[in-house]
Amino acid sequence: MSLAFRHKVISVLSLSALLLILVWVSHTISWQNGLDQLHTNNQQQLEQFIGHLDSKLARFQFLPNLIAKNRLLVDLLNDPKNSSRVNLVNYFLQDINEITGASDTYLMDARGLTLAASNWQSERPFVGSNFSFRPYFIEAMRGHLGRYFALGTTSGKRGYYFAYPIIYAANIIGVIVIKMDLSNIEQRWSNRDSQFIVSDPDGVIFITTQADWLYHSIKFLDSKTRKKISDSRRYADIDIKVLPLKTKQDISDSSSIIQITTTDSVIPKDIMTLSQNMPEAGWNVMILTPMKSIKQDSLTTVIVLLLILLLLLLTGLLGWQRHKRRQERERFHLESQKQLEHKVSVRTKDLTQEIEQHRHTEKILRDTQGELIQTAKLAVLGELSASISHELNNPLAAIRSYADNARQFITLNKFKNADENLSRIADLTERMAKISSQLKFFARKSSGNLETVKIQFVIQTAIEIVKPHSKRNSIKVTTKQIKPTLRAKAEIIQLEQVLINLINNAMNAIGDKPQGEVIIRTEQQKEWVLIHVEDNGPGINENHLGKIFDPFFTTRKSGLGLGLSISARILDSMNGHLSATNLPAGGARLTISLMAVEKKQ
Repeated sequence: MSLAFRHKVISVLSLSALLLILVWVSHTISWQNGLDQLHTNNQQQLEQFIGHLDSKLARFQFLPNLIAKNRLLVDLLNDPKNSSRVNLVNYFLQDINEITGASDTYLMDARGLTLAASNWQSERPFVGSNFSFRPYFIEAMRGHLGRYFALGTTSGKRGYYFAYPIIYAANIIGVIVIKMDLSNIEQRWSNRDSQFIVSDPDGVIFITTQADWLYHSIKFLDSKTRKKISDSRRYADIDIKVLPLKTKQDISDSSSIIQITTTDSVIPKDIMTLSQNMPEAGWNVMILTPMKSIKQDSLTTVIVLLLILLLLLLTGLLGWQRHKRRQERERFHLESQKQLEHKVSVRTKDLTQEIEQHRHTEKILRDTQGELIQTAKLAVLGELSASISHELNNPLAAIRSYADNARQFITLNKFKNADENLSRIADLTERMAKISSQLKFFARKSSGNLETVKIQFVIQTAIEIVKPHSKRNSIKVTTKQIKPTLRAKAEIIQLEQVLINLINNAMNAIGDKPQGEVIIRTEQQKEWVLIHVEDNGPGINENHLGKIFDPFFTTRKSGLGLGLSISARILDSMNGHLSATNLPAGGARLTISLMAVEKKQ
């Protein structure tokens, strides 16, 4: 086993042990906090329940003492066989019962025989029954307030009995009893997570919010205790069973954790109990609360802590991995940088040579492009040569004729006529000079620099240059909708060349068609200036529209297919473009698009 692997195993084991310790500590703290909180809640609920029981008992506790002072009861006890007195007391006790809300109210003589009762009209009245065996009667005959809980031997209903002696002439001649119904207490405190039980001194449950526990004992009953319970007939003939409680942990003298097997589950459930005595009533009151919530809270706390610890662990591992990757990247970066520096030093020479070669090649391409443009210009001049020759020959012939006539007029001393001929010769030479200057201006090379150009001036110059060609072919070149304020960024010489090329192409497309016409229009669309060159020729074949700007594509037998291609590239170099389309009425339209220049205010 390697040392590094051993260190990893030790680290994992140490971390696992630390996690287990933290989980155990958090579980212990959470469990103890849950016990304390549950104990506090139980204490509050138990005090409320006992307070409710006390209020119920206090409501009836003093009634027997008050009723015992009534003269009707004394008169009946002194004359028990007087039926009219019996009826009066029965009605009186019935009214008392309805007013107080007691379960039963009845009068017994000194022997325990019931002389009158509030239920004298019921199916099973107490009248005539002897309850001298009841502890509450015995205690009342001793001159004290008798208190007792038991099942009624006649009604079979649970009740709490208050009995008070009736004294006449310093002698106890009878006992008045009020029976209180406790069933409403169970209804009010049911439907809660916690259960309440009230047991007698023998541990027998006689009030409970859990119906299955009624008449069960919370502790073991020996035979002597069972005989005592049976002799008092407190619970009639009910077989009292022991509730399956098992103490698991004592929390305090009055609180503990027990296990109880319920009817709906054979698995014992952990329950926290808290008990308190009611000495006056002789009861023991207990609250039982399932510890399921504590277990769930403790489990939730452990799970949350584990998730937090795992999150922290994963965050730490992620940070450690990032740190390791960053170190690896830095190391790789240093190595790559060294290799790159070496490669750069090796390639610097070659790159320098390649750059110089590229610059040289680029210069050659630019020069070639310029020469190609110049060649295209010369090609246009060649096409215009016949028209130019015709334009120059006619004035030359006229000059010679005017010169000969002037000589004759001088000989004849007609100096005025001679002067007119000489004036005409001067006009013709000026016209020939103008033609020559336009051709010279067109033939010169462009500077290549973009400047602000007046579109109207460029169009007029191009029309003047192609005028001989248009006259010779009887084609009319006109302008429409020319805006004198339009300006664009362009190289004026190259723009003139493109425009002349488009006009010549339009005239070539018209050919021998009679009434041939080329129309030049302008418009502005947002930041673009558009120059349209339209003709009334046959138009462009739809299959050729996408190819006419390709180098060496032509439909003319004598054409080279470079004019439109060069024109498109010239416009690209001026940040413009060239497009073509057919007109709905026939003919073609080629459009020059250039970046507009706003007129300065």
